[in-house]
Amino acid sequence: MIFVFLDGVGIGKPDAQNPFYAAKTAFLPFYEGASLPDGTPVKAIDATLNTAGIPQSASGQTSLFSGQNIPALIGGHKGSYPNKIMRKILKEHNLFKILAGDGIKGRYINAYPRHAELFAAPNVELDDEGVLHFSEKFPELFKRRISVTTCMLIANRTIPFDIPDIEAGRSLFQEFSNKYLNDRGAQLPEFSPEKAGEIIYNVSREYDFILYEYFQTDVYAHRRTFAETCELITNLDQLFGKLLSLLDKEQDTLLMTSDHGNLEDSSTRAHTRNPVPLLVWGKGAGLLRERINSIADVSPAIVGFFSQDY
Repeated sequence: MIFVFLDGVGIGKPDAQNPFYAAKTAFLPFYEGASLPDGTPVKAIDATLNTAGIPQSASGQTSLFSGQNIPALIGGHKGSYPNKIMRKILKEHNLFKILAGDGIKGRYINAYPRHAELFAAPNVELDDEGVLHFSEKFPELFKRRISVTTCMLIANRTIPFDIPDIEAGRSLFQEFSNKYLNDRGAQLPEFSPEKAGEIIYNVSREYDFILYEYFQTDVYAHRRTFAETCELITNLDQLFGKLLSLLDKEQDTLLMTSDHGNLEDSSTRAHTRNPVPLLVWGKGAGLLRERINSIADVSPAIVGFFSQDY
């Protein structure tokens, strides 16, 4: 199974304010009533979790990767980084830990260029109460920016991938083209969307389950122009098209979802209460779609996928 997490993407209306509609996406048709070219439906799932207010990244992602209704537990939505309560839950219940306990070989494939060793013991550790402990060499700025997925890595004592892994095709940076890194002094090959899709496919052959996180979608929704947003979406659409062309529908499963709405409505820079898309393609897709109605259902459904015959 390949799980691609796109931050800040909801299901919008089929109109000019929705860049997914304006970009004429084939594989990311995130607007009402749309489907993939082969007829695979895009299901709208709940990101509010029956909680008032606007869904946020930390509570949404913790719900997504723990299978628990975090806004209900903490009394509201919280962004951008998980607090002690959420970190404690992630230490106990994160998706990778649960899958590993069932003998499933999983990997978060994002690279942390030049900083991979910082995000592993003894430079950072997460105790059972959700408290992070840092070494003296851990940068002060990073201490305030420990994301949900980074918490999962730390909780599971997994050293992230680094630049050599990008070069070897074992990993992707969160901005998959590497242009961001090269503009800051790296000397990496610049990947096309199709090449990034190919890398995700190749890495997935080594594991039972992989997760790739892409959060430029949320960044662009907050900061970039409509034209820039459409270009980003077009590139992502090409990545997904290439990835789907490589997968075997009888043997492989692709799952894509998000944590909250944002990019689908250009009339606001803020998050939305819109449902988020659930795209499931391939083996077991029908049952996964049936069992996932909110972001809190995603991890339990994935665990069930591996423990049952789908």
